[in-house]
Amino acid sequence: MDLAVKIGASKERTITVNSNQTTSFLWKGENVLSTPSMIAEIEETCRLLLKEQVIPDSEWDSVGTVVKIEHLAATPVGAEVFFKAEVVSVDGRRVVFKVEARDKLEKIGEGTHERFIINVPRFRVKFNEKQKQLQM
Repeated sequence: MDLAVKIGASKERTITVNSNQTTSFLWKGENVLSTPSMIAEIEETCRLLLKEQVIPDSEWDSVGTVVKIEHLAATPVGAEVFFKAEVVSVDGRRVVFKVEARDKLEKIGEGTHERFIINVPRFRVKFNEKQKQLQM
C-alpha cells in the first residue's frame, strides 16, 4: 500500500468531558478529566487523521507506540475539549504528531504522539500466535 502521509496534515475534533473520563480520588462526585482519558482522546484524534486522510482501507489502521504528553490544567465534566493533531514527521509507516488539547479557557495538554500504520489481518495473525504462546 502506498502511504501518502503529508507533513503538516492536521485534524481537529471536540469532545464534551463525561463522568466516565474523570478521576475518582480527588473528591466525591464528578471530578476532572483524567490524564489517561485525555491521552486516549489525543490518540483517537491522531488515528482518525490517518484513517480519514491516508488509510481509508479497512484492512489498514494504526496503533500508538509512543506518548509524550504533559497534562497542564484540570477540566471539569461537561466542558468541551478541543484536540488538534498535526503530522510533524514520517518514516515509512511510523508517523509522529504534535498534539494539543484545550478547553475554552486554556491549553490543558500538549506533546507528541507516535503511531505505526499496520495491516490489520497480519497484525491479528501475529497477535493470535502470541496469545497462544502466552496461554501455555
